[in-house]
Amino acid sequence: MTHRLSPILPMLSVATLALGACSGRVLAPSVADGLRVEVAERTRERDAARSQVAELQSKLAELTIARDARIDPEAAEALPALAAVPVSGLSTARSVDQNHATLALVLEPRDGLGRFMQITGTMRASVAALIPGRDPLPAGKATVGPKALRDAYRSGFLGTHYTIDIALSWEGAEAARAVSVSTEFTDALTGRSYAGQATVPILRPPPVKPASGPAAVEGAAR
Repeated sequence: MTHRLSPILPMLSVATLALGACSGRVLAPSVADGLRVEVAERTRERDAARSQVAELQSKLAELTIARDARIDPEAAEALPALAAVPVSGLSTARSVDQNHATLALVLEPRDGLGRFMQITGTMRASVAALIPGRDPLPAGKATVGPKALRDAYRSGFLGTHYTIDIALSWEGAEAARAVSVSTEFTDALTGRSYAGQATVPILRPPPVKPASGPAAVEGAAR
């Protein structure tokens, strides 16, 4: 039995080496791989440039129509227009330490039908820390220009909105429980201003529970 199987062993070894060589050739990077990556990157850049050109053309058309033509009254009535820029209840403030926190300011611009509307302009925010028994303490300010505001656009499972992160700090020996936020958005096209205001509770990390079990007992004994 041993003599009959022995010729098979070299054949298995050769097959194993051949498979290994094949797998090595498949996994090895090639010039074609690099070319495919470069083509994909150039395609992405081309599509992004086309989108920017299309947007500029749309803006030019809108400005031309507004200057030289009269819009149909029914269309003018149906055209969305900004009505308010409220501070969303999704805004959150998280404690860093006794005198510092971070505020994620969420804004939800709305038209006259209460629907979300993209905006272009400058957003200014002023924040005060609220400590029981004390006057509000200045905690932070932010001015966000049109380009930065556009970058703050977000859309996901929480809905469509703008999120602006603001670092907060205030003086005093007591921790604040909430912050008061006042906002003012100035529309770049109309020059109109829209105010917003909200009180946002400060979230604190849960207290660290003391260790328990045999290890804690052993440590206490030492």
